[in-house]
Amino acid sequence: MIVRISSNTIDTNCYLIGEGEKSVIVDPACAERIAGELAARGWEPEYIFLTHEHFDHIWDLEEIRDRYRIPVVACSLCSERIQSVSTNLSNIRDVLVYFKTGEIPEEEGKRFTCREAEITFEDTYHMRWRGHAFDFQRLPGHSPGSVIISMDGEAIFTGDYLILGEEEMTRLKGGSEEEYETIARPVLESIPEGRHIYPGHGRDYVK
Repeated sequence: MIVRISSNTIDTNCYLIGEGEKSVIVDPACAERIAGELAARGWEPEYIFLTHEHFDHIWDLEEIRDRYRIPVVACSLCSERIQSVSTNLSNIRDVLVYFKTGEIPEEEGKRFTCREAEITFEDTYHMRWRGHAFDFQRLPGHSPGSVIISMDGEAIFTGDYLILGEEEMTRLKGGSEEEYETIARPVLESIPEGRHIYPGHGRDYVK
């Protein structure tokens, strides 16, 4: 079962993947809502997966990893870049919120960093969890640390790629139009029809 939690000012999606009494957390952005959903469903989290390094996808990473004492899986560049306010973009959080919503945040956003991930990889990574196969593939363009995560070849967690109604964003610090066009776009376009897309913002859908 996959549960979507849409949270924080710019509606970032966190996903809980449940199997039996265990779960995986993708992009922890709202600790209290995550904890509430886990408790309500009787799920014990075992891993955190990150789709990329931007602040809205790691907002409560440290609180969640400490609360449940579980490891983080991320590509090496994502792991490196969550450790800096400049590359996780928390230093310009308020500007990005205004750009996204057209509203000035009522409270000034906090700058923060996170510790490195416990499990890292360069470009691809495969792991099995509770009978499911997960394949991670780094796709730079939106950010150097962006990845997509395939679950059993059917459910694809795409981070800030393939968001319905939005063009791919490559203008943020570390983004690259060239890398998007040459590396990420061909892979994204090759995802077969019928796959369930779980993006970092907006609703999930079947391609």
